Amino acid sequence: MCTILNLIISHLHLVFPEFSYDVNGRRHYVTPPPGNAHGEQFLMLAGDSEGYRVRCEVTVNSQQYMDYLDILVKPYWAPRAASRFLELVRSGYYDGVAFNRVVPNFLTQFGIGKDYSTRTKELELKIWDDFPRDIKFEPGTISFAGSGHDSRTTEIFIVMPGASQQQLDKFGENSWETPFAVIEGDVEKSALTKIYSGYGDMPPWGKGPDSKRIYDVDGYTRYLPKNFPKLDYIDRCYVTEEVGLGDFTEGEF
Repeated sequence: MCTILNLIISHLHLVFPEFSYDVNGRRHYVTPPPGNAHGEQFLMLAGDSEGYRVRCEVTVNSQQYMDYLDILVKPYWAPRAASRFLELVRSGYYDGVAFNRVVPNFLTQFGIGKDYSTRTKELELKIWDDFPRDIKFEPGTISFAGSGHDSRTTEIFIVMPGASQQQLDKFGENSWETPFAVIEGDVEKSALTKIYSGYGDMPPWGKGPDSKRIYDVDGYTRYLPKNFPKLDYIDRCYVTEEVGLGDFTEGEF
C-alpha cells in the first residue's frame, strides 16, 4: 500500500490518452477521465491504495467521555471530495468543530469551523461536484453536504445506523452527495451512535442548532454554548500515517 506521502493531487488538462506514474517502485497507468462542465479533469494518483485513514477524537454522551471515529477515505470514489477533506484535516480545520446536526436513523452532520475568520474564509472556497460512480449509501457512508450544484465547502454528513432503505436510496439524488469515505469497523457500535442527538434536526425540520447562526461571529462563543450546551464536539482529526499510527488498532485510544 502506498504511503500518504505518495498522494499526488493533480488538476490535469491533458490531450494524452494515457499516462503513467510511480508509487513505491510500482508503475501505474491511468487514462484521464472526461472533463467536467468547467473543462477540468481531476485525479488523485494513489496507486492501488485502498484508501487513507483518518482518526477523529471526539466527545460522546454530551461531553462526558472521549471516543474516536476511524474514517477510511476512498480516493477513487470522489477525488475532489477526498482531496478537499484531507486538506481540511491536515490544516486542523475540523479540530473543535461541533456535531451540530445529529438525527438518529438519518445522519450526523458537522464541518462549521470553530474559528470565525477561518470558517468565513473557507466558506468562500467551493469545490465542484464529482462524477457519480454508483457507490451506494449505507450506514457509515460519508459525503459532503451542499446546497446546490458545485456548492460543497466544508460540511460533511455521515449516514446513521437505522436509516431506512428508502432514505438510503434517496441519498445521492443531489449532485453534491457523492460518497468519498466510510466509517471503519462496526458502525452500530462506533462513537457515531454515542454523539448527543437530543436537540433534533436543524430548522425548518426541527429545533436543533441553526447552521446559519453558527456561521455568525458569536456562533461558537455564545450561540452554541448558551442554547445547545449538550452538543458533542471533535477534539482533533489527523491522518494516522502522518502521525505514526499506521493501521488502526482495535480499541486503541
